[in-house]
Amino acid sequence: MPGETGFAELKATVLKTVMARRITLGVFSAVALIVIFITHISYLNPLFYAPLVWFLLTFPFKYLIERQTSEGSLHWVHAGFFIAEIVIITFLIHLMGGSEWIGIIFYLFTVIYANFFLPELQGYLITGLVVLLYSGLVLLEYAGMIPHRSLFPVYEAPYRSLTYNLTTILAGAVGVYAPLSYTVRAFTAIYARKNRALRAREQELSKLSQRILSAQEEERRRIAHTLHDELGQTLAAIKLELSAMRGRIPDARLKALREMIDQAISQTRDLAHSLRPPLLDDLGLGPSLHRLGEMVEEAGDLKIHLKIDLAERLPQEHEGLLFSAAQEALRNIQSHAQAQHVEISLTRTHDSIVLTVADDGIGFDPGELPGLGLRGIRERVEGIGGRMSVSSHPGMGTRIELEVPYAGDQDRDHR
Repeated sequence: MPGETGFAELKATVLKTVMARRITLGVFSAVALIVIFITHISYLNPLFYAPLVWFLLTFPFKYLIERQTSEGSLHWVHAGFFIAEIVIITFLIHLMGGSEWIGIIFYLFTVIYANFFLPELQGYLITGLVVLLYSGLVLLEYAGMIPHRSLFPVYEAPYRSLTYNLTTILAGAVGVYAPLSYTVRAFTAIYARKNRALRAREQELSKLSQRILSAQEEERRRIAHTLHDELGQTLAAIKLELSAMRGRIPDARLKALREMIDQAISQTRDLAHSLRPPLLDDLGLGPSLHRLGEMVEEAGDLKIHLKIDLAERLPQEHEGLLFSAAQEALRNIQSHAQAQHVEISLTRTHDSIVLTVADDGIGFDPGELPGLGLRGIRERVEGIGGRMSVSSHPGMGTRIELEVPYAGDQDRDHR
């Protein structure tokens, strides 16, 4: 199930963060040992055992994280780890000089991890606790309610103290920014892996959409052929049989039946043409658009201007989609636009086919795309990696533009 897969990925990612924490704290502990060796600070100094305690904290929480079976419980265990972490950090900061030194820096990784991996509310909770605990520590020391402890005695100005400067450089700069760079790279790797997986899924979806669109167009072509040829011929044969029955059926009744059959034949051919006109299979998209424009002009007062800059044949799914889009756009213009002129253009770029339908009608709010037909066209276009844009303002007409990806035979040969 997708939910189980997503939870497994989340748990694996959280466990990787625990391992990253161990590595960063291991680096920090190594740096602390160097500082202690150079400055001759006692091994009981919190500069050494602070990251060590922090490091040991990861083991029981890794055990708990591995045993969670739901996303909610996993997030709360992870949040509990962060809360325990910042409480310990606050105590260690107190032992390491409070606000006197760089204690505020040591919350950095906790805040980064919490806001990266936890839900928004829990991320804010951890950040708020960091601010509250550090502020409380500083204010309690300031008020004299708890004693102030120094990390090491400085008998001169800090910038003149080799011990202070070495500790700040190694523990503060190297010990913080080396793990920070690792953390950032770890997050970058997570994003890169997710992006690669997303691109692969998008490519698979695009290929699937193209196959579905191809199957839909093939089915439309088959149904249109059945309606136009088989059902149309059957109705024509019935009409001939009725003609042979002249004299056995009253003339008025025979005439009414023949008119009904003629109407059925006309409706059948119109339906077949709306699904996929035979001209589209025989001559291609350009001539089919010309014929569509003629039919629209014959049916009403619209004047159609066509600019077809495409000589080659396209795959049947592309031709069917673009024809359906033009047909649906004209149907909406006839029903709603109150337009007098429509311009239809079909052009080819180096990697796509662009269809534009523009009218001089009353326009509409483009945020409310009219009709289910155009919304369906947009979904079909976007499903194969194309785009559809609609620009319109009340009283200023409407322009619909579709762009579908198409490399063409020549471009494919160069790949």
